Amino acid sequence: MANKEYSKNIIVNADDFGLKSSVNKAIVESFNKNLINSTTIMANMPGFEEAVELAFKHKFNDRLGVHLNLDAGYHLTSHSEITRILDRNNHFKFKDVRMIFFFLSGYEKKLIHQEFVAQIERVIKTGIKITHIDTHHHIHEIFPITKIIFPLLKTYNISSIRILNNINKSTAFYKIGYRRLVNNRIKINNRNLTDYFGNQLDVSSLLQKYPSLCENKKIEVMVHPDYDKNGKLIDWLGGKEHNFDSLMNIKSTQD
Repeated sequence: MANKEYSKNIIVNADDFGLKSSVNKAIVESFNKNLINSTTIMANMPGFEEAVELAFKHKFNDRLGVHLNLDAGYHLTSHSEITRILDRNNHFKFKDVRMIFFFLSGYEKKLIHQEFVAQIERVIKTGIKITHIDTHHHIHEIFPITKIIFPLLKTYNISSIRILNNINKSTAFYKIGYRRLVNNRIKINNRNLTDYFGNQLDVSSLLQKYPSLCENKKIEVMVHPDYDKNGKLIDWLGGKEHNFDSLMNIKSTQD
């Protein structure tokens, strides 16, 4: 079961390729075990060059998207004027930036556009053909960021962008409504990567209830492979260590 491939309509994407060496190695192992069939790379993080080398070495360089990032690591552009989202070391802030993205000035939007261009072009220069776009910590759920990304899809001939989680029913009602609006905008532009998106627990529950859903709908499963302190492969799910049993359940629904 572990080495069985997924249905053609199921994408299991590992986020954060390039974040650091342990994550890179965990993603390679996940590909080798057929736990995942896609990944998205972070162009501005310390493990980027190693990630590129591993992707070509293990021949999954044709299954890479780009994981655009504005809240971790160092910016690739020379501009440091986006002071509201940078710390004193000119690294992107992790905390207290999401609300800022809702109220960007026109100039800040221009600088963020240039940063996204730099991240995309760094990936393209390696010879990787980008399959799709998603974002670190789902910043594209903030509509001003989504609007910056849309033109880049056309400019770089990238077919699609990840939709927002539309499976987890425990999400606050106001978030469900907001995400539906953003997803509808993505779908109206025919840029949606899939019809459904969630983590492995979300998707496993969905397919247990509707096992034939993936026959005519595309589903993306998000995972974050890494290793625990004992060297065991795990998925960082909601900030907690988790096994991959739910991925096995997803595969079992295809029998």
